[in-house]
Amino acid sequence: MTTLYVVDELVARPGDAQALLQDYLERYAPGARARGMALDRVLVSPPLWLANGSNTLTITWSLAGVAQWWQMRALAGADAAVAAWWAEMDERVVSRQRHFMAAHEDLEAPIDV
Repeated sequence: MTTLYVVDELVARPGDAQALLQDYLERYAPGARARGMALDRVLVSPPLWLANGSNTLTITWSLAGVAQWWQMRALAGADAAVAAWWAEMDERVVSRQRHFMAAHEDLEAPIDV
């Protein structure tokens, strides 16, 4: 089975990264877990909280296979709270991106995403 990764990269507005991460973990993460996502890691760059600059938060989730990825996408698409959450985050970030990834070893077999 191929493990898929969902990577959220959030560039916080200056001075807001720590509060943004706390909100993400307290308010977004429980729903993400309910949609089958497992929190893999949270990275902060640069590795200190900036009061007058923008930290980048890189939050990685894993999903156990393609079927679970599709299930997560369907559940998120049907939940208005998810869209509302990201709309709220747009006010608090300089930029945000979401990437979907797999380990290079898993690409030997076709992945139907």
